[in-house]
Amino acid sequence: MSETSTAALIHDVRWEIDYRVRLGRAWSRFMRGLRDRKLLASTCDHCDRTYLPPQSYCEACYEPITRWQECEPVGTLRTATIVYQGFDGGPQAPYAVGAIEIDGTHSLLMHFVGGVDLSDVDAARKALRGGVRVRAVWADERTAAITDIAHFAVAPAQP
Repeated sequence: MSETSTAALIHDVRWEIDYRVRLGRAWSRFMRGLRDRKLLASTCDHCDRTYLPPQSYCEACYEPITRWQECEPVGTLRTATIVYQGFDGGPQAPYAVGAIEIDGTHSLLMHFVGGVDLSDVDAARKALRGGVRVRAVWADERTAAITDIAHFAVAPAQP
């Protein structure tokens, strides 16, 4: 019988990935909308679910989606995490990433959450709690990429 250790194992892993992705019609339209400071969502004609990021087929009823709508760049932060360990090619840690439900949609958009002091962990956790309102902050230079939204900023608390 061998002895079991509780010490964590460490593996050295190096990722260096260059790739090109064909976005398809729905995501291409979505990205072009971002370039023009528009959040475009797709809505199912059959069950009326709205997706942002957009989908070509409904995830609930599997019907094709052809209807589009523009959404206001505001929503609700459903959950978030603070990343303390960055990686090559990524943003400088620490940074926050959140799952955002854009108003009027039935899906979550993952994106950076900015404007929060991450050096004070307790205050950051409070600021990034589920249910807070957020608004898109557009990048100055836009190129039809997800980074055309620089981040989502936490809305000031209402009195």
